[in-house]
Amino acid sequence: KYNQKISCVLSLDVDKESVINRILGRQSCANCGLIFNKYYNPATKKNHACDSKFLSKRSDDNKKTIINRYETYLNITLPIIDFYKKQNLLHQINGMLEIDQIFDEIRGIIASLET
Repeated sequence: KYNQKISCVLSLDVDKESVINRILGRQSCANCGLIFNKYYNPATKKNHACDSKFLSKRSDDNKKTIINRYETYLNITLPIIDFYKKQNLLHQINGMLEIDQIFDEIRGIIASLET
């Protein structure tokens, strides 16, 4: 419709259990908007000034919904990855690394496209 060209596809590789824990642990602050994870990056007095009563989870962040989303990803989205791989557009990223390492890798990929 917009006649746009895809120049890059990013795929973060993360194992199923990590996906489940990342989503089940996700919390957001209704007051300041910051996002935390009770397993990987919990809200503390050092990184979050708001009262803990403002922290909440999304109603669909439950194991049943997460597993359903993951199965949908495997059955519908994952097969598309091969298409982009054949087009030489796919950049696979180890999503199990620390967030700053993932960010640096993505930034590097995007920077290489801009030159």
